[in-house]
Amino acid sequence: MYSLQPEESTWQQLMLTAVIFPILSIVPLHASVIDLTSQYISSPSMFVGTTVGGTSAVPTVSAAGSLMGTAFVEPYLDGHATTNVTAQIGTHAYLPCRVKQIGNKSVSWVRVRDGHILTVDRAVFIADQRFLALKQPDKFWTLQIKYVQARDAGAYECQVSTEPKVSARAHLQVVVPRTEIVGGPDRLVKAGSTVVLRCIVRGALEPPTFIMWFHSTEQINGDSRRYRTQIDRHSPEVNGDAHSTTGSLIIESAKKRDNGNYTCSPSNSPSVTVMLNVINDW
Repeated sequence: MYSLQPEESTWQQLMLTAVIFPILSIVPLHASVIDLTSQYISSPSMFVGTTVGGTSAVPTVSAAGSLMGTAFVEPYLDGHATTNVTAQIGTHAYLPCRVKQIGNKSVSWVRVRDGHILTVDRAVFIADQRFLALKQPDKFWTLQIKYVQARDAGAYECQVSTEPKVSARAHLQVVVPRTEIVGGPDRLVKAGSTVVLRCIVRGALEPPTFIMWFHSTEQINGDSRRYRTQIDRHSPEVNGDAHSTTGSLIIESAKKRDNGNYTCSPSNSPSVTVMLNVINDW
């Protein structure tokens, strides 16, 4: 006699099929695998990425965790390609060169007219001790020229040892003031009169700090009873000169012993001489 009841194992299989089939019906048959490995550097917690055109771009990462393909910033000069500097003869001139991202590169100063290398970093390569390289704050490599002379005028080039070379120029203009005697180099005066000798300093960037007078080789004391000196630093501009300064020597009651050469000697301009002749009668 056969039983109509299914075997226990068959019944369990039917029940398992009834449960699993609905679940499988809602699971997609195809799944995409997303690899996020390249979006990490050395730790899963460090993500580096940039946005390019609205999409995410991830830089290439080396085994050491550094970014590959990142552009190295070469040294560059901050400022104008040409700088104009004006200095007065006898003063100090400073030619600026501001270098950024210098890294391990060197900065040189070269005199353009003869190609002479003046300095490399702080080392000086010219016998003239007036030249000096100064490393100042704000990444300035400055060429200092002490006691500027007229022959120092011209172009100087600041160079950074990159390939190709990075450079900028500084043009130095040297101002040479002029000293003139008012009334010419010879004066004829009557004994007993008051004599005023004047010299004018023109074209100086700044007024002279002093003007000395000499009688022959002897310096005149401007506070004596017979001699007085004056300086007018606010003389009107003449022939486009920025500053004109007048120095005066006043001689009270001129005498024969006052004959001779009188020299006007400003602090920042060449000296000039006037010949004084004192006569008793006209």
